[in-house]
Amino acid sequence: MENPITIFTLPDELIFIVLKYNDIRDAINFSATCRHFHDLVKSNQSFWAYKFKRELPCVFEVADQYGSGIWLNELKTFLLQKQSIYKELLELSPRHYWKVGQFSLKDVVHFFKVSSTNNLGYYYTISILHNIIRTGYKNMVQYDTAKPYTLTEMHYAKCVLSHIIHCYLTVKWIKSQMIQETPPEIVLNFIVQWIDNENFHFFDDVENKLQIWADKVKVYLKNTHQDELTGSTDNEYTPAQIFSAVSTVLFNQNRMTMTTSANLDTLDVVKVLNNKVGNQIAVYAIYQAIASRCGAECELIVFVNHLFLEWRCYDNPRQPTIYKIQILTGELEANHRCPYVSSRFKYSADALLHSLHACFVKSLGPMQNWASANAADLLGFLGGTYTTPSAYDIFYQFFSGDIDLISLNSTLDIKNLSERELAIILSLVHVKIRMNRPLGKFQNKAISEAKQHDATVQYAVGMVCSHKDLEYLCIIHGWELSCNAEWRTRLTNDGQTTGFEQPYYNVVANDQTERYVAQENLVPVNRPNRLLHLEDLISKEFSHFDGFCYVMNEEKKKEYPEEGPIIEEHRKRCMTIENY
Repeated sequence: MENPITIFTLPDELIFIVLKYNDIRDAINFSATCRHFHDLVKSNQSFWAYKFKRELPCVFEVADQYGSGIWLNELKTFLLQKQSIYKELLELSPRHYWKVGQFSLKDVVHFFKVSSTNNLGYYYTISILHNIIRTGYKNMVQYDTAKPYTLTEMHYAKCVLSHIIHCYLTVKWIKSQMIQETPPEIVLNFIVQWIDNENFHFFDDVENKLQIWADKVKVYLKNTHQDELTGSTDNEYTPAQIFSAVSTVLFNQNRMTMTTSANLDTLDVVKVLNNKVGNQIAVYAIYQAIASRCGAECELIVFVNHLFLEWRCYDNPRQPTIYKIQILTGELEANHRCPYVSSRFKYSADALLHSLHACFVKSLGPMQNWASANAADLLGFLGGTYTTPSAYDIFYQFFSGDIDLISLNSTLDIKNLSERELAIILSLVHVKIRMNRPLGKFQNKAISEAKQHDATVQYAVGMVCSHKDLEYLCIIHGWELSCNAEWRTRLTNDGQTTGFEQPYYNVVANDQTERYVAQENLVPVNRPNRLLHLEDLISKEFSHFDGFCYVMNEEKKKEYPEEGPIIEEHRKRCMTIENY
């Protein structure tokens, strides 16, 4: 009699083919059925590497490079960290909605501790928060949203990201500046990463992209000066030849364009080289970086409303000749240093960062979003105006104390942070700071009783309305049964038929200002669309846009519990109008 076929008689290869198409949890549960399958599944590193790559493709490459190589443990570490982050993120809104004050570093201690458990923890935390934001954006388009992918969770994810990334960049910047001036291309990447927390901007990517372009210049030099070469080393080309070659490759062959606009596209080195358009300062910095990699050292001199590239000829070491580089042609002009600049004035990374910040803020204008909030924090870090205090305005002073960053013999790679590096970053959480984020403008409140409707209130929180006379769109985020005493001293009721004894609404207007509007001056929008540029300002109070109005989160509903019937009445009215 033949032996019966059971699961124990199946070849191991067949078992793993089946498990590859099952969920991770099912594979783990299967391994728990008996010792044989436990040892079999646990020991198969190629299987768990496959599962890791399939489930987490965005972080697999980094985990493969810097992880332990024990893939089941790496997967468990990531999933446990993700579970912890999700749990804490969901608790932030109930904890902070009623809080008067700003979301500070001390409010994200849990995330810093989770990020400090292993060398990949920091990278994992940022990747998890990035995924929440990206998934949220994707779901919002379909009006399909659920926790933790609502506007509110996205708001707190961005809060946490700002603190985590800014603290890392703070340590990296100060350490770099203690040793030598940070190169211009790294300064550009620093400001882009500081402002744009929702994406990774790796320093390695900048270096690799610049090297590709430097290789293009070297090929051009070799083809152009082939008859003049006696060998193959870069230093056989004169600086004048190299500068001319860089200008030719950038501006003649690839049609690089310079603009005065400074945004996350025109300041990002990788995007500038891909798109062939960049802010003037960025293009000058790229030019300097490529020339340097080809063997011609020059300096980027930057100060208010003026910049130039300078090369010094040391044929006479005691009195070097200073040349200004004409960036479009690569031509050298002697003795053209700006008369207002000292002869000892050299490249300054801090000056460059100040100029980049000023250009970015000027281009951004009055717009309020996470980019403007992060830019405000950067100004505090740089020691700028204190009209908008920053969480990072005393970090320089903190590091000038007992913490020895110079002896930290590492590059502070965010993908692979050592135990000591993580400890230094974590220490920033305990620095006493002051903070006033612009995005908190509409969102901090003292706890109050639930608002009770009466028959006079016609509109509900979350509805999109327009002003009857001024014709701006707005989102209602609060109301009162009559004009409050503070506003009565500031408003006039001229032209109002009902005066102050009517409902007044707190709204966020289309120009991102907060306004206090009488009910008779508002009209509902019959076919509203998402007001994307206002969502950063209201995300602490609303979960998503449902196609007609912005839906309040759980905390907001406790404050305004009776808005549902009014919203449904207007929704039905609009549907009736559309049917006609």
